Amino acid sequence: MDTRVSLEMAYALPPPSLMTRIPRDWHGFSAEYVELASDAPYDFKNRGDTHYLALHDMVLRDGELRVDGLPASRSQDLRETITFTPKGCVVEGWAHPEQRPNSFVALYFDPGVVREDLGARFARHEPPPFVHTRDPRLRHTLKKLEAVVRAPDVDDLHAESLCLLASLEIFGVLADPQGRLSDRQVTAVTDYVEAHLTQQIGLADLAAVAGLSRFHFSRAFKATTGENPHGFVQQRRIARAADLLHSTTLPIEAVAIAVGYRGAPQFRRVFREVVGVPPLTYRMQRR
Repeated sequence: MDTRVSLEMAYALPPPSLMTRIPRDWHGFSAEYVELASDAPYDFKNRGDTHYLALHDMVLRDGELRVDGLPASRSQDLRETITFTPKGCVVEGWAHPEQRPNSFVALYFDPGVVREDLGARFARHEPPPFVHTRDPRLRHTLKKLEAVVRAPDVDDLHAESLCLLASLEIFGVLADPQGRLSDRQVTAVTDYVEAHLTQQIGLADLAAVAGLSRFHFSRAFKATTGENPHGFVQQRRIARAADLLHSTTLPIEAVAIAVGYRGAPQFRRVFREVVGVPPLTYRMQRR
């Protein structure tokens, strides 16, 4: 599904370099990190083609936010505030930012994606819009998503899991009882991961092996194994890499590709985080 959307921003003044924009796309989701490089005023609009969720780190001199069905907001200190509007709800307004590092991370997703993962039981519930609220749990999730969007090497499984978590927190369903995977499902998922370590593994791939939606699989996997799917796959990649470093003379770049990383820099960073030493040091210690 192509979900690439973006917030329309039309500046009242035309400086040559107004902002840094980092867009990302995953299965059923798109996200972007925007950092303003100017205090020039601008207009903005989101046509409501998808659900829209954003975490702001902004301070304004002046501005106005208009959302269908809600009173206009003229809040100026938007640091750590969150805005959500459902599909079909138009967002528009204008802003004159202060001269400071101003930024936001936004997530766009279609309600059909969430309904598919939640099941028919929640299909009737559409969350209402809210603007400039503060929610510590949702902020924590969106800050993690921001770090993933901004990272030079994006782990798609991790990113997809965070997108799904943020969208489901909006629906307020995370308190539901968690089921558990059967031994057969755990074995099937483990075998799939081991057989596909050289490839990119998505949350939807693992959920399909278990015969569950992404939402129910993520929760059941954590309840059963104590790990989230991203952490489990990362551990299996690093375990395979450690074996290759010990038993072969493959260059570090080749080892990285052989266990599913896009290149040596990403592999070195993750290997050191998990093992405690760089891969080359690990190899020398085992010789």
